[in-house]
Amino acid sequence: MTIGIIGAFDKEIEKIIDIFKLEREENNKRIIYKGTFQNKNLIICNSGIGKTNSASITQYIIDKYNVAIIINSGCAGSLKSSVKIMDIIISSYVTYHDFTPTRIMNFSTPDNGKIKANKNLIKLAEKTLKETNNKYLVAPITSGDCFVTNNVLRDTIYQNTKAACVDMESASIGHVARLNNIPFITIRTISDFSDGIDNFEEEAAIKSSEIVSEIIKKI
Repeated sequence: MTIGIIGAFDKEIEKIIDIFKLEREENNKRIIYKGTFQNKNLIICNSGIGKTNSASITQYIIDKYNVAIIINSGCAGSLKSSVKIMDIIISSYVTYHDFTPTRIMNFSTPDNGKIKANKNLIKLAEKTLKETNNKYLVAPITSGDCFVTNNVLRDTIYQNTKAACVDMESASIGHVARLNNIPFITIRTISDFSDGIDNFEEEAAIKSSEIVSEIIKKI
C-alpha cells in the first residue's frame, strides 16, 4: 500500500519526515519525500499554499505513485467560538467557501459540493485521538484562496458553510482524491480564530503532523 501525505508548507510535514526517516527526491521541480514503514510506502509532499497548488500535487502523486490513501495534514483557522486553538478537526467532508454561486458548486464537484472524507479513515483518526487524549471534532472543513483575518469575513464563511474551520487546501485535495476514487481525510489543528490576532501556526502544524504520524502507524 502507498500512502500519500500532503501539507502546504514545511512545518506541516517535517515531523512526519523525521519520524519515518524519509529521503528527499526532486521530480519535475516537485519535492517529494519517500520511504517505507511496516510494508507501507510513504509519499510526503509540500504542495505550496492554495487550491491550485494542492490540487496539482494531489493528481501528481496519484498518477506517479499510485497512492491508495491520501491524508492532508495542516493547520486551520477556527470559524466558531467553541473550536479553540490547538483543537483537532477531522474532516467529515470538505467544501469551498469561494466557489460561487453555490448552485454551480453543487453540480460541479463530488458529493454535491460536500466532498466526503472516507469513513474508515475517520474512525481510525478518532481512535488515534482518543488514545492520545487529544480534543477533537469530526466536522466540515472549508477552503478558499484567501487568508481569513477579520471577523466579518470569518462569520460570513461560517454562515455560508457551517464549517468548523477554514484553510486553503483541504477542499481541492479532497476534490481531486474523490474524482480518482482515492480515500482521503484531512486532519487540521486550529492555529487561530481567523481574526488576524493570535496565531500559533507553527505549533499547530507540528501537532497535526504528529497526529498524522500516529495514524500512519495504525493503517
